[in-house]
Amino acid sequence: MVKKYNCMGCHQFIPGQQTALMGMKQYQEAQEQLPPKLLTEGARVNPQWLLRFLSNPSLSETDTDRNGVRSYLQVRMPTFSFSENELGKLVRFFAALSRQPFPYIPDQTTPLTAKETDMARGLFSSTAAPCLKCHATGDAAHDRTATAPNFLLAHDRLKPDWVERWIIDPQAISPGTAMPSGLFKRLNNHWVFAGPTPSTFEGYDKDHTRLLVDYIFQLTPEEQRRVAGAMGRSQASNRTSPPASPSTRPAGGSARGVPPSVVNKRPVGTGGGQ
Repeated sequence: MVKKYNCMGCHQFIPGQQTALMGMKQYQEAQEQLPPKLLTEGARVNPQWLLRFLSNPSLSETDTDRNGVRSYLQVRMPTFSFSENELGKLVRFFAALSRQPFPYIPDQTTPLTAKETDMARGLFSSTAAPCLKCHATGDAAHDRTATAPNFLLAHDRLKPDWVERWIIDPQAISPGTAMPSGLFKRLNNHWVFAGPTPSTFEGYDKDHTRLLVDYIFQLTPEEQRRVAGAMGRSQASNRTSPPASPSTRPAGGSARGVPPSVVNKRPVGTGGGQ
């Protein structure tokens, strides 16, 4: 079926495979615009979600001319109108390709405490790894430059164990992906964030990776908007330089940093002053 519908024309199924799109000029320096690699699709996504997606790639009953997951892509997966038998075969194929047990039974997620949510939010919005910088959020202006799916899809779409492996070493799973490896390091038999962490993490003896994954899978639209708003304010404040204090003004200059040659220059034809 993969050959019948020419899935390999757009998607990479095995390492080193060149798709038809990879050879096109517009993708040579825009790899993030290529359709996703499907090497680990069975390990990555919930098969029930995959069944719905293959049935309707737009994931919408009203707007079927869109990308349901990666709205920023310039190409869209066709609706092939698969039969129920074909859908079942494709879902089982991806599970077998990734050696996944079938049927898939997701683990129950324990709700985060208020403190854990605050800690995870600190990781999610860290300037060392600003998750929402690249991921779509639903904001049209932001999503024009997004290069990764909206986190709000994660709960229904992804498998938590795969997500944890992904954030530990994305380059090992998908070489060349825009997401960097090295965001987490192994310390005292736990995965901990490699960047600075808030003081609330003192004494925390669990994996930071699992904490972040649980947060992502429990993310709500309200929480995502809260974080996006806070990150936007932080970035805006970082772009605004504070005015120079009197003690830091250059000799002969002004509080606004105007060069002395301009400040002290006499207008032509007005005399010499004092």
